[in-house]
Amino acid sequence: MDENRPKIGIALSGASGKAIAHIAVLEVLMENNIPVDVIVGCSSGALIAASFAAGTLDKLKQWFYNASLTKVLKLWSMKNAKGALFHINNKEMDRQLTEITGGLRFEDITHCRLGFVAADLNTAELVVLNMGNINKAFKASVAVPGLFEPVVWGRKILVDGGLVNVVPTLAVKQMGADIVIGVNIAATRFIYKQRLPIWRGYRFLSRIMGLPKLLFRIDSQSDVLEEEDIKVPGFLTVLSKAIEHSFHIQERWKESDEACDLMLKPSVKNYGRTEFKSMKKIYLEGRRTAQAAIPQIRKLIENYKLSQQGNEKNTLAPKVYEH
Repeated sequence: MDENRPKIGIALSGASGKAIAHIAVLEVLMENNIPVDVIVGCSSGALIAASFAAGTLDKLKQWFYNASLTKVLKLWSMKNAKGALFHINNKEMDRQLTEITGGLRFEDITHCRLGFVAADLNTAELVVLNMGNINKAFKASVAVPGLFEPVVWGRKILVDGGLVNVVPTLAVKQMGADIVIGVNIAATRFIYKQRLPIWRGYRFLSRIMGLPKLLFRIDSQSDVLEEEDIKVPGFLTVLSKAIEHSFHIQERWKESDEACDLMLKPSVKNYGRTEFKSMKKIYLEGRRTAQAAIPQIRKLIENYKLSQQGNEKNTLAPKVYEH
């Protein structure tokens, strides 16, 4: 590794089936010898990040091309779901995840730093997962509140990181990247955008009926309980808590923008989350966007090297004391 080059980090947003655009971006970076030292994914972006780290991008790309709504629905089950409509802990999901992740732990990844982001349902804190079981961490990062079952992780109850911020640029910066490149293919910055009907309906009910006081049942003892003793609250509690958090997070993540040196935005927001027939178009748009950004990325790398050389000169220069 060139000691003078910057550590480059990639932040991948969520966006369900459109995440094949992330694969395209990473392929273009590799083809152009742009190294990736840190990679962090949110929701479906977490799966791409894990696949990149595990060296299975080609296999995952074929999975996307062969995907259908019927196949995807088989991965979820409503039976015995806790705090959501579906749970994702069935054997088929674990089998397919292991094919992509190799059943690895974060600690097993050596050629780059890998992380996922999830949100603490109780506090709306953005949690970076970079230790432990990758499969379990993915289930936390993709757990859309109300739709997929939350995951107990340590003493926290975790849901989709998109509840707080869908492009985890700040996490990439915190994990040691000198240059942060975000890839945003999500339609909105947060899961519960304020213009959505569910948000407006909840706001009305909370004002008229005091809904939060009726539904917030997350146990405050989670700070002292062990993981196996923490229970996931009911569906309505999870959903209402998540929507309540959305009232307050809109202004909290300006620092996330400041942590990003370049944001790539493939034009795929007009495609649906499960528009599997358009996979090729989405993939090609990801490639087009990444290829167009290569000169700018090289410029960021060159500017970083020049700044480091300048710092070295300043450090070596003799100090002059005036009397």
